[in-house]
Amino acid sequence: MTQPLDPASLRVWFVHDWLTGMRGGEKVLLELVRMFPESRIATLVHVAGSTDPEIDRRVARTSFLQKMPNIGGTYRNYLPLFPRAIRSMELDGECDLVISVSHAVAKGISIPEGPGGGKPHVCFCNTPMRYIWGMEDQYLPRWSPKRLALAAVIPGLRGFDRQNGSVTRFVANSGTVAERIRRIYRREAVVVHPGIDEGYYTVSGEPREDFYLMVSALVPYKRVDLAVRAFAGTVRKLVIIGGGPEEGKLRRMAEGSGNIEFMGRQPDDVVLRHYQRCRAFLFPGEEDFGLTPVEAQACGAPVIAYGAGGATETVVAGRTGVFFAEQTVGALREAVERFEKSFAATPEAIRENALRFTWGRFRRGMVEVVRGVVGN
Repeated sequence: MTQPLDPASLRVWFVHDWLTGMRGGEKVLLELVRMFPESRIATLVHVAGSTDPEIDRRVARTSFLQKMPNIGGTYRNYLPLFPRAIRSMELDGECDLVISVSHAVAKGISIPEGPGGGKPHVCFCNTPMRYIWGMEDQYLPRWSPKRLALAAVIPGLRGFDRQNGSVTRFVANSGTVAERIRRIYRREAVVVHPGIDEGYYTVSGEPREDFYLMVSALVPYKRVDLAVRAFAGTVRKLVIIGGGPEEGKLRRMAEGSGNIEFMGRQPDDVVLRHYQRCRAFLFPGEEDFGLTPVEAQACGAPVIAYGAGGATETVVAGRTGVFFAEQTVGALREAVERFEKSFAATPEAIRENALRFTWGRFRRGMVEVVRGVVGN
């Protein structure tokens, strides 16, 4: 009798866009690496020590961009070269499966040949490239030199991005992304949500304190600026954990507002304590999925979120949080006031919702996808 396939025994090539920090996409990659111990990683750029050691030690291929000066801080400037760079990397055929974890060009990797053609290729798509498919305003001012340069290369990047013949199966991290895949690529995708460590993110049982919290990279599309402007000049305290290129601008925006505290990047245990103590968690950007609102809810924190994208799949209005309909200062302030007047859910009830999104469920979903692609 034939033994059922054990996915953990598969030899897997992972392909990731770049490895320069530990964000949501890298957390997905880490969980996948743990699922498939016989694996190696290819990536455009790798900054050693910037991700989990389990990821770092599996990096076996990088592109020619790795040799560029100060590449860890400048890789985004090479966007026009990304298609050529991903195609330049060769994966050997000593594998059973290729899994790309892509939000840019990783899915465009050249797939090694197998006995019946190309090796199976599962693309875990965090999103099609947002900055070439109608979300450019979230990244760059409309008339900036970089925006004009981006406009010049968008047609070529779109053409490359639609070349998905090597992808055997698309997996989307949310229904929001599955709809984008359907609209842009004309392909169907199964949804497998990323998850959280429910044993780590827990309700502390201690009283909540009177501050609002953001945990975010300080980049334009996260809309941290909206929270800063909404809280500036009020008596409400806002704590912001995270770093990024917008930090200086945001600090200047908050000057004179003693109620806004920037903590910079912090270790996980500090983030955990703030999730457990904050009055509510703010999520003013439009995300593809968004792990931080799930982590906050697992710690019993209600979420005040912009009502679009992944937040609409992870936050339940009136039960675990409050939505606002427009990304304006007035709409966010009104949502905070509405929350303070009428929100009454318990931390335990909020946590229960977050348990729909765990790494255990993620693993089970990915195992089913892999079995369907490689064989039963």
